[in-house]
Amino acid sequence: MVNVKTLVLIISIAILAGYIAIRFWPGDERAIRKQLALIEEAGSKGAAEQPIEALFKAKQIADLFADPCLLTVEAVRYAGSYPRKQIQDRIVMVRAFYAQARVSLHDISIEIAETNTAVVHGTIRLRGEVKGEAIADVHELRAEMKKIDGNWLFTSVAIVEVLER
Repeated sequence: MVNVKTLVLIISIAILAGYIAIRFWPGDERAIRKQLALIEEAGSKGAAEQPIEALFKAKQIADLFADPCLLTVEAVRYAGSYPRKQIQDRIVMVRAFYAQARVSLHDISIEIAETNTAVVHGTIRLRGEVKGEAIADVHELRAEMKKIDGNWLFTSVAIVEVLER
């Protein structure tokens, strides 16, 4: 009887250890989703945000991009290969335009290749306030990422307008 109890205890511990390892082990998809969550968090802006906090958040976002990175924003015909510093400056400028803003990503799909590259598809939603007026934009996000020095960085980002239904 003691052997059965010991065996059940060992099996239970092994199952628990396996669950913990699978749940909390850092994988590539989890790392990419963490980068995307940082975009949502740092891209959003509260009404009382101070300029130094805005610079810090812009730097956090810019650090997610490879140097240089190909950017395409169809709505404003903005396309080209830009160094990280220019990306950071653009982020500061766009965020300053809004009194407050909330960035959210939806329907994210991540395809990871064996070559340490990934393709991310999804929807990016921006809700904010400009000069007292509410603004809401929804765009399709297409991004390519590459694992560089252990970090997943954006090498190409395209923000495409979504057609109204």
